[in-house]
Amino acid sequence: MDEVGAVVECRQCPWYKNCVMPMQIGTSEMGQFRSMMQGGIFGDPSNPEMERVLEGVAAMGQNMMVQTCPVFTERLKSDPRLAERIKLFMQKWGQEEDETKERES
Repeated sequence: MDEVGAVVECRQCPWYKNCVMPMQIGTSEMGQFRSMMQGGIFGDPSNPEMERVLEGVAAMGQNMMVQTCPVFTERLKSDPRLAERIKLFMQKWGQEEDETKERES
């Protein structure tokens, strides 16, 4: 019954079949970040040097974070085995392909 409930919940989710995607940081998000920084510890955000720092932080954020649907997030939190399987899958990504190429040569 839990499995059926999970399938129904997943199919009703607005993220259906698009559970994970890279975080998108666009110009509007950068503008919001800049306005939050005005008068803060970083000083004047219109400073060209500060602009480069903000762009670097945004690029790092895009490479390190993903947006996930609430169903996927809850499943990862509630089942450590699922998270471990995904981690192992990612660690082995491409290894089979590399091994096949080595055997062929």
